[in-house]
Amino acid sequence: MKSDVIVRVRFLQTGGFVGAVRAVDLESARMLPDDVREMTDLVDASGIVVSGEYLSTAKRDLRLYEIHVDREGGTISVTFDDETVPEPARPLVSFLRRNAKPRTLE
Repeated sequence: MKSDVIVRVRFLQTGGFVGAVRAVDLESARMLPDDVREMTDLVDASGIVVSGEYLSTAKRDLRLYEIHVDREGGTISVTFDDETVPEPARPLVSFLRRNAKPRTLE
């Protein structure tokens, strides 16, 4: 799916011990070319190619990460927690967390 242009990446972080909510909605049309390239490279390297929910059953108070990647070829939506984020996806989650701002759930 790498040949499809990423149009939008939506990220929501919830949970954790304090229950903070952080989110970001990145649209390539509103970003600088270098930032679009960085986001695209991180998404492509993440290995996120199939939608799904991947959650640990062993622990509580983990942060949850919802990531939605909209490309010209379709949308992939995944949910991970602190324990289940795949190693290749960790740089993408870090990038999205750095860009996320506090938000209330609607």
